[in-house]
Amino acid sequence: MTAALILGGIGLVAAVLLSIARRALAGKQHANADAVVLAIDAVLPQSQCAQCGYPGCRPYAEAVAGGERLDLCPPGGSRVVAALEALLRRDADAEMSEPVDAVARIVEADCIGCALCIDACPVDAIAGASKYLHAVIPERCTGCELCVPACPVDCIELVTRSDEVSDPPLPANAAALACIGCGRCEPACPVDLKPEVLHVAFGTGATDTSVVDCIECTACTRACPSGIDLVGEFGVLKHRLQGERETTRRAETARRHSDARNERLVRQAREQEVQRAKRLRAPHQWQ
Repeated sequence: MTAALILGGIGLVAAVLLSIARRALAGKQHANADAVVLAIDAVLPQSQCAQCGYPGCRPYAEAVAGGERLDLCPPGGSRVVAALEALLRRDADAEMSEPVDAVARIVEADCIGCALCIDACPVDAIAGASKYLHAVIPERCTGCELCVPACPVDCIELVTRSDEVSDPPLPANAAALACIGCGRCEPACPVDLKPEVLHVAFGTGATDTSVVDCIECTACTRACPSGIDLVGEFGVLKHRLQGERETTRRAETARRHSDARNERLVRQAREQEVQRAKRLRAPHQWQ
């Protein structure tokens, strides 16, 4: 009898420990899955355009984490596809072209103030009220195009974003020879940069944050026996880095506005439900 009780107690303790271990493992797996979704969502452009077939960037990120195709984001284009391939270590099913960075513009003379575009915008980038003229806030607009079909009078059009930084002139490398790795450019740099590393980054299409310290004194260019326009290359690298930072800033701004809009819609739905419940409880005139 005593032996049976001891064995039963051991079995009960083992079952409890096994249950705890399973819960801990499930929690860890859930946390890992959330981390993957967050990493994928951080790569997406946050346009919330639904062109991927999902209602927003976060749902698409969750789908990608579950095995969905990587090439369903037109606003992200080849940049997002390449980033997702590197992050998830799997290939996309098709190539994508670079998207055109556009914003919506309302033709004021044709706007009737119906406010349908305001409801359609996922990031609250349209200001206005019913029966009043509407206007697009360019800093918020992600160019998702959702407002275009919502307009009953076709007064919304997409235009190329006008605040883009102009491309710097290409480096004068037409007559230059290939880099021979002599290292003469490095001691010539007065701010202790590594010009050879930056030269490689320029050639591979990568970015290097250290390029922001370049003062464009041309000392490295003058020291290069191959005649490579290193300073010209570094100007392109700075422009490339500035573009990536601006893209990241816009995505973060769009995410904040989208989250705020969704929270507002949920709050309004709850308030409407409360008001509806009050009306149902109130006595009617015919009672």
